[in-house]
Amino acid sequence: MIYFQICARCRHRIDVGTRPLQWCPRCRGVLLSPVPVGASPGAVRRNFRWVATRPGGRRPARRVAPPGPTPSYAEIPRWGLPTEVPPPVEVPNRADRLADRAPRLLGAAAVLFAAAAVAEFCRYGVLLVNRHRLIEPVVLALSDAAVWCLAVFATGVGIAAAVASVGWLRRARTDAYAAVGAADPRRSRTLYAGSLVPVVNLVMPGVFLTELARVSRHGPRLGPIVPWWWTVWIANWAMLAIATAFRFGDGIQAQANGVVAAALTDVVAAGLAAITLAVMRRAEDRTTRGDRRVPTRWVVAPPSSVEEPVDAGAVR
Repeated sequence: MIYFQICARCRHRIDVGTRPLQWCPRCRGVLLSPVPVGASPGAVRRNFRWVATRPGGRRPARRVAPPGPTPSYAEIPRWGLPTEVPPPVEVPNRADRLADRAPRLLGAAAVLFAAAAVAEFCRYGVLLVNRHRLIEPVVLALSDAAVWCLAVFATGVGIAAAVASVGWLRRARTDAYAAVGAADPRRSRTLYAGSLVPVVNLVMPGVFLTELARVSRHGPRLGPIVPWWWTVWIANWAMLAIATAFRFGDGIQAQANGVVAAALTDVVAAGLAAITLAVMRRAEDRTTRGDRRVPTRWVVAPPSSVEEPVDAGAVR
């Protein structure tokens, strides 16, 4: 029977015939045990395995990295899947996102209305100077541009702040009623219509806030400021009507009075935005800057058990 052997060093196959060899004639490496030529793979137990190599060279030797330090732990590892499933995250809808922007919109509206009031007062000053001497066209153009631009921006931001404030009111009422185990008796469309429709909104927003102050747990802080907000709210609409009426007046004096009325309307509107922001802060139990309010706890100190020393010279 004819045999072949595999070199353990160069992996070369050598036909050895009937006499097995021990050393490879090419590289002098050790030959593995002989295997009969043509035998079935399962019939012979080989001590080698076939490895495919690229043409033109031997397979590069594997580099075994030195073992690293043995891992150690200060406590027992707690690997595995979490046993508690986190609650699903609620994605806020458009109304909630708008309600979150209400404080920032109110702050921007207060600043813009205050700037618009300053621009109106500056225009009134230009009119006073114009009674005695002519005003440069550039100064008049800058005054008109400041008045109109600030009026447009303040009105747009004010409308957005009003809509966002109604969204905040809806959410605050829902949370307040849910805290006492009840549902808000007012629907969302009722809140929006009662707060945004002219003439009707002179009464209903104050009613909505009064109901919120009665059911909210922060009612003691919210209740006293609601009548003041209601007063400023009605005064704002009254000043708006007066300023609009002066716009249709004839004569220089009527126009000057219209400028003063517009300036005072902007001042009241800035105050309304500021007091509305204060109402929100009190309803949420926050400070003016929006931080969580930390209640002050007064503790009665026990009387000291050590008596103060008495001067012997003072006792007669």
